[in-house]
Amino acid sequence: MKKLAIGLVAVIGLTSALTGCGNPSSEKDQTETKQVAQQEQQETIKATDQKTVKLGDHVDFLGLIVTFEKATYLENDKGVKNSVMKIDMKVENKSAASRGFTTIDMEIKDSKGKKLAIYPGENLGEKIQPGKSINGSGYFTVNGNGPYTITYKDQDSDKKTSWKVEVK
Repeated sequence: MKKLAIGLVAVIGLTSALTGCGNPSSEKDQTETKQVAQQEQQETIKATDQKTVKLGDHVDFLGLIVTFEKATYLENDKGVKNSVMKIDMKVENKSAASRGFTTIDMEIKDSKGKKLAIYPGENLGEKIQPGKSINGSGYFTVNGNGPYTITYKDQDSDKKTSWKVEVK
């Protein structure tokens, strides 16, 4: 009887030890996943006309997440260097309905407050299905008086936010 009790204690102890060894990595994976999700939530800024954001900030227009990722200068069709600014962006639809996005809904101003034109080109604009995202660019005529302020007003929510953009 004593041998049977020792055997049971050994089996239970071994099972507990093996189970304990397997859980830390899965718990670690779950913790890392939660931390990544929290960082994504912390980095998203609610759209407001009270605050100016910068390149790389994720701005939430009631489920439409807009991120200006990179700004570069290009030459225009007449060969004038640094006369066009290209903004690479990502737009993600986290809402339950299709949402539209277009660079035509943007306004750009130079550092002196002068309104500038959208440069004709393959400017981003399309309907985005729920849970999907698009990547593309917006093109703006610039005059060397940076930094520039680009304001986007979402047509579905009437929310707007401005980005301070300086090409380096």
